[in-house]
Amino acid sequence: MESVLLAAALMAASTNAAPGNDPAAGGALDQRCFRLMADLAEDGDPRVQGLGRMAAQYFLGRIDAADPGFDSDAAMDAPAPAGAERQQLLGRCGDAMQAGGRDFRTIGRQLAPQGRPTI
Repeated sequence: MESVLLAAALMAASTNAAPGNDPAAGGALDQRCFRLMADLAEDGDPRVQGLGRMAAQYFLGRIDAADPGFDSDAAMDAPAPAGAERQQLLGRCGDAMQAGGRDFRTIGRQLAPQGRPTI
């Protein structure tokens, strides 16, 4: 049980540590990424829809950890980025998700048993 709590604490500590995500800005990158990914979840291509849904849930979890009062409906009222701004934001969101993946792999390695027990 302690390892689960430790993992949760480490994940919460890294919630706003993604590149370009200024904690003082209230997770503005996470909110912009959530908006963009929710938009992608409505795409006509089922592959894009699936990825958009998964990524929107990822960013919503990060936002909820940092700001439990976040209003996702209000975030959807904001205009979605277009053109070059959309492409740039896609790259930043991908970087944030990749950094989060590294965090999870690191936590997993730290929590894994260091050797097999001998009988």
